[in-house]
This record gives sequence, C-alpha cells and structure tokens, in this order.
Amino acid sequence: MSDQPRSRLSQDVGEEIKMLRKKVRELELVNEHGRMRIEELESELARGGATDPSLSSNNSTIPLPLPQSTLNPSSTHMSWKARTDARIRLFCSLNRAGNALCSWHDSRRERRAYPPRMAPPGSLNCGCTYDEALFEESLSRHGVGSYHPGETVRMDPALRNPLLRLLQQRYGYRDGDFERDPVTGNWVEGEGPLLWEQKLTAGALNIKKARIEDRR
Repeated sequence: MSDQPRSRLSQDVGEEIKMLRKKVRELELVNEHGRMRIEELESELARGGATDPSLSSNNSTIPLPLPQSTLNPSSTHMSWKARTDARIRLFCSLNRAGNALCSWHDSRRERRAYPPRMAPPGSLNCGCTYDEALFEESLSRHGVGSYHPGETVRMDPALRNPLLRLLQQRYGYRDGDFERDPVTGNWVEGEGPLLWEQKLTAGALNIKKARIEDRR
C-alpha cells in the first residue's frame, strides 16, 4: 500500500515539472516577442526620421502604435502598485495568532522562522517572502499547484522559490506579469487593482463577520 501513494506523488511531481517547463517556455516566447517588437519600432522610427520629413512637421502621423503601458508609465506603475498592495494585504496579513504564513506552511505544523508579529518587513513568519506567497497564489490560478486545503498537490517551497528567483533573474518577473496582456500591457479581465481591492474589502467583511459569530 505504501508504494501506491509514493507512485502517485512521483507522478504528480512529474506533471508539475511539465507544467512549469511549459510556463517557462511561454514566458520565453513573450520575451522574444517583446524584443522583436522593440526592434521593429526602432527600425520604423529610424526609417521614418530619415526618409519621411512629414514626421517632423506632423506629429499626428505615427507609423506604429505603442502599447498602452509604454504611453503612460506613471499610470501603469501606480496601477501595478495598487494591485500588489491589495494582494499583500489579502494574502500576507496576520492571522489571529499573529502569524502570516504562505499557503504551504499554513497547512503544516512546523516551527515558524519568526515569532508572532516579529517577521521582518516583506517576510512571513514561516520564512517565506511576500513575493513567494503571491507567486504561489498566482501559480495556483494558472493550474500550477493548488492554494486551498483539500485540493491537488501544492507547490513545495523547495521548488516554488527557486523557480521564482529564476523568473526574476532572467525575465524580471514581478507579481502580476501572468495577468497582463503581453501586447497591450493592460490587465486581463478580472485582474485589475480595483477588483483586487474589492476582494480585499469582501475578505475583511467576512473576517469581521466570523469574529462576531465566534463571540456569540
């Protein structure tokens, strides 16, 4: 009987690795697409500036439209920060015992890296970082691992954290990259900062309601 769970776990890990490799390949394609797009824009601008004098006298003529995110970087930065801040408050807040834990460690009775309410800024009591906790949640919504108890195999930090560092180093990944249109730079439907702030508000109301029920 003991061989069957071990075989199932090995199979699940194999599937996890396949999905991760597929996701990395998708990111490589997005990165290559972006690089080619930049080269095309540079080439168009060079040709237009050298051969078309109307470009200097008529600013309304633009050879190729730029993605929205490059047209207003300040607005994009503010939107991205608002979304990330809402997700941090939703997934990295302290529980009643004064601990903030990633989903993986929350399901295990292990010694915490930091005492209650004493984790360093940007870190959880389990020793994981905010970035790692948000990455875990984002992966689960894209079918890589799970987030809630009772679901399929979760993303072990021994695999999750090195994968995050790899994506950060090679592609400059940050929370939200999986949820943006690679061409326009816009948030895909249901992923903007306003909706995450609404989820945060709804979550706070549910917590307050649960505490009222506990007092009865």
